[in-house]
Amino acid sequence: MVNLGFKILTPENWLEPDDASTSFVRLSASNGKYRPITGEQYLNDIMKPGLIEAVPKEICALFEVARGAMAYGYFFYPLYTLACEQLFRVADAATIHKCKVVKASRSIITGKFEERLIYLISGKFIPLNKEDAWYATRKLRNKFSHPERQSILLPGQAIGMLEHIADEINSLFSNT
Repeated sequence: MVNLGFKILTPENWLEPDDASTSFVRLSASNGKYRPITGEQYLNDIMKPGLIEAVPKEICALFEVARGAMAYGYFFYPLYTLACEQLFRVADAATIHKCKVVKASRSIITGKFEERLIYLISGKFIPLNKEDAWYATRKLRNKFSHPERQSILLPGQAIGMLEHIADEINSLFSNT
């Protein structure tokens, strides 16, 4: 069987942790030794970021699906990347909902992600200090939506993106 850098699912291994997930370590605060990161530790990190009540339930549902997929990355490593890809689309959907809330024109709402960002930034719904982060999210959404090959992110990268997207979406709806 070809080595793809992650396990190939079989009926025998589908409930077992992916070797790629179990190869990472964390420094123990109690004894200063390195220990493998457990599935529970990954899950705790993944469950920390969340969305505020002001975020529309449709966006919360999209976010929770992405987070749920990420939680199962411990068992099938590529799910960390798939979850991130979904998170970029969740951010895009959040801009659609925000534009609806602030009564943007239909052409803005149904237009391109970049057009919504320009509208939301010019209207001060996205602060200028968050402009670069939102444009980077758009670029990553485009990159992952049109792949030429399979990308594989590290769990820490995926969890960091989860935190980042949660923060950006929360800031988008915190003053609604």
